[in-house]
Amino acid sequence: KSPRRMGDTITIDGAYQYKALMEGNPVQRFWHKSKQMIIDQFLPPRPGDYVIDVGCGSGVVANHLAEKGANVLAVDGNASAITFAKAQFPSRQIKFVQGLVDEAFNVERPVSSIYCMEVIEHIYNDQALRMLNTFRKLLLTGGRVLLTTPNYASLWPVIEFACDKLRQTAKMQGNQHVSHFTPRRLQSICEEAFFKIERMTSYCLFAPWIAPISERFARGIHEIEVEFPVRAGSILLVILRKRGMRMYDESYKG
Repeated sequence: KSPRRMGDTITIDGAYQYKALMEGNPVQRFWHKSKQMIIDQFLPPRPGDYVIDVGCGSGVVANHLAEKGANVLAVDGNASAITFAKAQFPSRQIKFVQGLVDEAFNVERPVSSIYCMEVIEHIYNDQALRMLNTFRKLLLTGGRVLLTTPNYASLWPVIEFACDKLRQTAKMQGNQHVSHFTPRRLQSICEEAFFKIERMTSYCLFAPWIAPISERFARGIHEIEVEFPVRAGSILLVILRKRGMRMYDESYKG
């Protein structure tokens, strides 16, 4: 029987993502700001859209989506993160729920978009496939998924090793990250879940390291990085679209 991840093996501060965005060093702050930049560039919600933030952590992405006018279901397995998010971002547009990301989500209606940012590496391959299959079932036809994950075909393993040794973050290798995605492996699992890949690129190659000198310049570099299909950045980005029924059936039969 395949192992099932029920959460991280170490305690993660429920306010972690919020503190990293607001109080971290310039590189860390830019790293977390780039998540919002990616949303605005590739899959900004429309007012009234019903969306899901999977692995919402302390709620900063869910809040960003709500500020754009979306109604958000925000799910995370960390109870302290859900408690913090509810207190920090009280909003009628956001419903924070504790739950595992490979479980069924109790949705109010079909979903326009799903955001899953640096989450899939925290679960095993079978769980990841179940999660993606659930996404496909919940989405409206033509609905999209924005998914990001560390790129293990880049310099990310060096960054992860350094962060763990210097204790700049909660220990990642083994304690948090149990699946290692490369562009090819990410493409494979997304296609196995019968999604159409609309775009795959990467970011966080040079931009975060420029942020201590100039955030404005770093933003410019970030925009250049994501516009080209170069897959050397530390974070992989994929935009997935739910196929129409005929396309899905043909893919399944094939």
